[in-house]
Amino acid sequence: MSDPHDPGRTARAQLSEQDLTVAALVGRYIERREHNESPHVHDLLAVAAEFGDVAVDALRTVLACYEAMRAFDDDGASRQSQGG
Repeated sequence: MSDPHDPGRTARAQLSEQDLTVAALVGRYIERREHNESPHVHDLLAVAAEFGDVAVDALRTVLACYEAMRAFDDDGASRQSQGG
């Protein structure tokens, strides 16, 4: 039986349709990028816009973080292969 005082339980219960949509859009973006396909960001942003400016901002923020992590990983792999 789950603990009703578990903070994780409360956070999971509060996911909105907007949160789930943004998560799904991020998943689509990542899948496309990892398969070397065009991510069609404008299409993803259009879907997010149906949920308002907050959803668009959230999507842009997460995608920017994802791209920064990719760049950091790529840079780290380059330095490691060069012995640095």
